[in-house]
Amino acid sequence: MNLFKKTVVILGLGLFSLVVLGSPVLGQGIKLGFKITGGINYQLLGDANASLQGMKTRTDDYVAAFGGDIVLQKSSIPFVSHFGYEFDADVILYVSPQFGVSLGAGYVRGGTLFGSGHQTLDTPWGIETDFMDVAASAIPIKAGVYYTFSSGFAAQGKSASFIFAGIGLYNAKCSVVDRIEWESYWEEYSFQAKASGLGFHAGIGGENWINPNFAFVYELSGRYAKISGLTGDWQEDISGTASSGTGTLYNYEWLDYGIGNWYPETWVLTNAPSGPGVRNVKEAQIDFTAIAFKFGIKFNI
Repeated sequence: MNLFKKTVVILGLGLFSLVVLGSPVLGQGIKLGFKITGGINYQLLGDANASLQGMKTRTDDYVAAFGGDIVLQKSSIPFVSHFGYEFDADVILYVSPQFGVSLGAGYVRGGTLFGSGHQTLDTPWGIETDFMDVAASAIPIKAGVYYTFSSGFAAQGKSASFIFAGIGLYNAKCSVVDRIEWESYWEEYSFQAKASGLGFHAGIGGENWINPNFAFVYELSGRYAKISGLTGDWQEDISGTASSGTGTLYNYEWLDYGIGNWYPETWVLTNAPSGPGVRNVKEAQIDFTAIAFKFGIKFNI
């Protein structure tokens, strides 16, 4: 199912829910809620981390193996790049004082968030500097259900709790920039790949009403969304000589003959990697499965 068809299905299900569930209360003062939230998350990210992890592990192995010949002068490569942020905007149609159906959209992001992962090495062939940026993001289009119930955390009528769950179409993107410099020589490789897939979400939260139409909200949510089949463009620039192409995002392990170890990598390649120095080749999967904490505002009309 292509992106257009998936989008139509998600929106169709949401609109069907609004019409069917909302029709019994037409003419009886339908209540609409608007909720806007943002916060932090911890995402698994899956194969999106592979190149970053491989770079860090390979450096550690070389420094340990060659000691005084290769000295790690500086490093800020994250051990993990799972932490990120996300935003959501939802419209909720209440078919009863407690129960509603929702349509919404959002943005989720993980990877190297605060500057590039980078390191500086003192090697026999000169000072080597490595940079790597990893970004995995998605724009979900969501439909779901929303249930509000009384809360004991504040005076009745001033606060409430809620639970929600639903399905979403995640339009995902993964990109990496990898640059290596030795004195005046450099190599820079980059790619950007995209795909879409379905995900599921659920959560619980609270709302504190400032007046009958405006509240501050906070919520803890979970998400399951694994996106595969990513395709896109790759580029390389070797000291000013550039080339580019298109391909599929693959995850694999490659053998570094200099040290004899295998390292993971995720990259867009025109053809699937093969040969004695490559193993465990598969199409990459970006895992947006996450736990998130968000806060924001809600208002009713």
